[in-house]
Amino acid sequence: MTSYLRLLRFAAAYKWRFAAALACMVILALSTAAYANLLGPVLEFLFTGRVEAMASFGKVLPRGIDVAKWASAVDRREVLRWLPWVVISVAVVKGIAWYGQYYLMGMTCQRIIADLRGELFDQMMRLSPGFYARRHSGDLLSRVNNDVQSVENAISNAVASYIRDGLTVVVMLASCFLLDWKLSLITFVAVPVTIIPIVRFARRLKKATSQSQTALGKISEVVQEALAGIRVVQAYGMETWESGRFREENRRWLRSMRRTFSVRALTSPLMEVMAAVGLGLAIVWVGEAIVQGTMPAAKFFSFVAAVLLLYTPVKQLGKVGQSAMQGAAAGERIFEVLDARTEVPDQGRIELAPFRDEIRFENVSFSYGERPVLQGVSLTIRKGEVVALVGSSGGGKTTLSNLLPRFWDVTGGRIAIDGTDIRDVTLASLRAQIALVTQETVLFNTSVRANIAYGRPDIPMADVERAARMAQAHDFITALPRGYDTVVGERGGLLSGGQRQRIAIARAFLRDAPILVLDEATSALDAESEREVQRALERLMGLDGDGQPGHSHRTTLVIAHRLSTVRHADRIVVLSGGSVAEVGRHGELLARSGEYARLYRIYEGGAAGPAQPG
Repeated sequence: MTSYLRLLRFAAAYKWRFAAALACMVILALSTAAYANLLGPVLEFLFTGRVEAMASFGKVLPRGIDVAKWASAVDRREVLRWLPWVVISVAVVKGIAWYGQYYLMGMTCQRIIADLRGELFDQMMRLSPGFYARRHSGDLLSRVNNDVQSVENAISNAVASYIRDGLTVVVMLASCFLLDWKLSLITFVAVPVTIIPIVRFARRLKKATSQSQTALGKISEVVQEALAGIRVVQAYGMETWESGRFREENRRWLRSMRRTFSVRALTSPLMEVMAAVGLGLAIVWVGEAIVQGTMPAAKFFSFVAAVLLLYTPVKQLGKVGQSAMQGAAAGERIFEVLDARTEVPDQGRIELAPFRDEIRFENVSFSYGERPVLQGVSLTIRKGEVVALVGSSGGGKTTLSNLLPRFWDVTGGRIAIDGTDIRDVTLASLRAQIALVTQETVLFNTSVRANIAYGRPDIPMADVERAARMAQAHDFITALPRGYDTVVGERGGLLSGGQRQRIAIARAFLRDAPILVLDEATSALDAESEREVQRALERLMGLDGDGQPGHSHRTTLVIAHRLSTVRHADRIVVLSGGSVAEVGRHGELLARSGEYARLYRIYEGGAAGPAQPG
């Protein structure tokens, strides 16, 4: 119920559409009741001519209308002529009301679901990488797809049915009690007995449904992992093992669905048996009166018709209750994501001015939970500098670079740009001044041009081409089947690693941000691709043709394992155990024979020679 109450916030924007649908539902319920209250009395009057037969019909008409007087004066042949038209008119009104409530309620529900799906995606875009480090993307995709679909089914079917059929039940119950309240009490005596097991079934159904939704998320996880790593799976001959993982998760889903269907299967027959018990008791109660003729046939036929017309919406309510439980369980999983709080709150109120002076890491510390990664790191990067971070794996290089665009927040100290703590500025203004090129190149399943001009389709083609030329990418792009309009495939799978990386560099060129972060941008490439990418990176960093620092408006932070790629940096910062071990230029650090010289011997495969001017 809590999930549906929270969905009312999404429904508030469409209250007038909902009100119109509700009006149509009221008309639909009244027109349904009209059949039961019209046909019995009128047909008995036509067959017998008894004016008293119309008495029950008069109970549902406004006061002041004397049905008996009218019936005594009217010719039965005249009633016979207009009765078919009345029946047709009621059917037309009912049909129009049905169409109106179905269309209005359906489209209102679809708009609510579209808003819910949009807010869920927006929330996912706001959450920091720390949130995704603890959750599997397959489970999150299941929430966006399967869980939203379950909520959609629940709102479109269950909620609409609860209102529509609930109104019909109320109107038909009122009709039954107006016809004969004693007979109604006898007929519906079994209803309270039915409610108790139905409530218990609903609780079991919600629990089983929640388990099935979780199982679907696990299935999505297995599928996504296997497809993302398909080359590793096949190279290691793990197809059978992965199939076994999938089948096991499938069996868990089947077990939860078996519990779900066992509960669902009991609901409908239970309600049908209880309805039959009630009707049987009614027949026993009035049986003698029917035989003796003291029970008017019109009243009994109208009552039976009302009970039968009542039975259909009651049974429907039992069926949609299952969808409602499934939607409630799915809604809880969706709101779990919507309620998640990012570890990097965008609470800054200052728009960061264009970068002009320096970036300062002031006694920065950071921990992943209980595991410390950085401890008291202090570093100043001046405008136009190329500063390289090196060190052994796990030393904190990538973590330090991730703190600058606030993918994570420092747990101690602060990072300031031109003297302003980056936590005091808006995320948008901070990240607008940073371009990022990483080892794991992210390309989208769209054209080369759209990947370079990511999110900015209005960028002129000339600017896109200029960025591609700067990134050493124009020649291979024009050789593709459709040039810049070639679709690169999921994650750029139709391109080589070097080609993907150069498109990412072209994207950074086009962004033209004053601060550039290069995180292991060449470590996954072969020698030939690395040379091409390194030339593009040197141009991006503002180095001259010999790899020497030139005049650049761009400030660069480089993270690298291959130390030969950073020998021309203005400064090299060596991180060890989460702290700064050494700072200097390539030649200076080799001459010290310290941590950098040790790393150089390891990564470059030879002893460090004499110090060279750097």
